[in-house]
Amino acid sequence: MSCELPSLQHHPHGESSGSTFDYLERRSCLPDPRPPRRWESSSRGLGAAVSRRLPYLLRERPLDIGKTDKVFASDWITEEDVVVGTKCNKLFVVNTENGSTVDIPRLQPEGSSNSTSSCGIHTISVSSERQYLAAGGADPTHLAVYGLPEMQPLAIGEGHTDWLFDMQWITDTLLITGARDSKMALWSVGSLESAPPPRERGGEVTRSGPMAEDVQKLEPIVKFSNLAGSSRSSPSHCERVRSLAYNRQKYTLASLQTNACGAIVHFWDLFSFIQTVEVEMPFCAENVCIEFDEESGHMYGVGSRSHVTFLDDRVPASTVGSLKSLDPDCGIRSLKFHHNLLSIGTGAGHVYFYDMRTRHYLSGGSGTSGSSGQQKPAALSLTATGGWLRRDETYRSFFSGMPEPLNAIYTHCYSPARTKLFTAGGPLPLGLHGNYAGVWV
Repeated sequence: MSCELPSLQHHPHGESSGSTFDYLERRSCLPDPRPPRRWESSSRGLGAAVSRRLPYLLRERPLDIGKTDKVFASDWITEEDVVVGTKCNKLFVVNTENGSTVDIPRLQPEGSSNSTSSCGIHTISVSSERQYLAAGGADPTHLAVYGLPEMQPLAIGEGHTDWLFDMQWITDTLLITGARDSKMALWSVGSLESAPPPRERGGEVTRSGPMAEDVQKLEPIVKFSNLAGSSRSSPSHCERVRSLAYNRQKYTLASLQTNACGAIVHFWDLFSFIQTVEVEMPFCAENVCIEFDEESGHMYGVGSRSHVTFLDDRVPASTVGSLKSLDPDCGIRSLKFHHNLLSIGTGAGHVYFYDMRTRHYLSGGSGTSGSSGQQKPAALSLTATGGWLRRDETYRSFFSGMPEPLNAIYTHCYSPARTKLFTAGGPLPLGLHGNYAGVWV
């Protein structure tokens, strides 16, 4: 289906579009319609050059985060501190300068018991103005919101019926979550205010009793799904929301949704919460992440077991190319765009860098000889070292005497100044318990 994606200019100040999103954002600032100044263009060119040089300068500083299970999610809150979430449902801050860690209380509604699920915290996101931190709650179906910089517990969001997998801040007070229940939800945190620290119970903050007002209960403003009124609404065609990407220039959301047969990327108009386009992914196995290239303003990348698939929202209903993974048997676990440079975290513990302009991986020296006998340059990679592994009965039964299991890069992110790269994850094989974390400076 061909459809022109909307732009903000269709909804000027003072003109009601009739949408919930437009109503909530009536007082927000529209993008500057003026063309970029000459110095701005030069600045972007310099930034792109620096970003392509940075990977060659980075050196790993391993971080000891104790005996936690795999790190699934991370985000920087300052130039030194990173928030991480783990498979064992721990949420804490890591100081990348001295390696110290500080636990963040998990938010649990009064009367609900801890989930026995081991799915963990799959998503963490800091708002654009660094006023709020959002993450999965003690219950993996809940949204937890904290005030920064003090990590003040503010609210618990209850609106999903299955695990939260991803979230995107649309503004500093509006957030969209996606979950395994095939639904997405829009939340507003603008009315939340800091309060004295609420009482704790066993490391969990509750919102009951005399301090119930301290940790508020949030409900979604809007819930939307591609299954409504669709022939795919049967359980066998359930499309779990695996990952989200937001184009702030066009106010469109891309949702990567998976089922037993493959994956589809859906594009949504956030003025109306109506799907405009859907694109089926050509590689069916393990589509786990989608990322938007803000520099281009129209390109997306989707990571699967064997490839990165590229989409261009100017070419609706089709993909525009793919990039074969250099670790095809281990899968692509995380992606990040930065100034036309795509960083790719793999299940083999590597981070590779792909230049979107030259359409080549950054090279890191000489490699193997090709069919012509000429030496081919090897791709530059940052390789994870260290980490912790629990050598339990599962390890002794299936992995003892074998090479050390690889640590997958489940998450990686640049610092606010874009001078450091945080990488984290843990052992790729199912059933193994361990972690890896490092900062590249």
